[in-house]
Amino acid sequence: MKTHAFKFLFLASGMAVLLAFGCQKDKDPDRLAFLGSYSVIESCATTGNYEYNITITESTTSEDDIVINNFGDFAGGSLKATVSGKGMSIPAQTINITGTSVNVANGTGSLNGNLLTISYTYSIGADSESCSMICTKL
Repeated sequence: MKTHAFKFLFLASGMAVLLAFGCQKDKDPDRLAFLGSYSVIESCATTGNYEYNITITESTTSEDDIVINNFGDFAGGSLKATVSGKGMSIPAQTINITGTSVNVANGTGSLNGNLLTISYTYSIGADSESCSMICTKL
């Protein structure tokens, strides 16, 4: 009789574990909403206005990170950002553009439907500038 009770207890606890953990759907990372191609209208305090395209792809380092390709229309410039919900932050980093170091800092952004807005500051040498981007998903 004790053997049957042990088997029943073992089977019941196994089923409880499966019900609790085995059937949960994986949470989609927030970054999926950011992925794609965008047309950009950028306004910078000193250098003026620009129009260009960016592409946002998944980072391979974290499921919360994205890579923004052609960021700031810096030829070949790719930049990493971290997504949380509908917001993003751009940590300080350096983009090397044909031998020139472009330091990007203080970046934030938010996604509202197909519209992504980004604000950031960059510097080249002693010169710095603040820019804002309005990005429309294509």
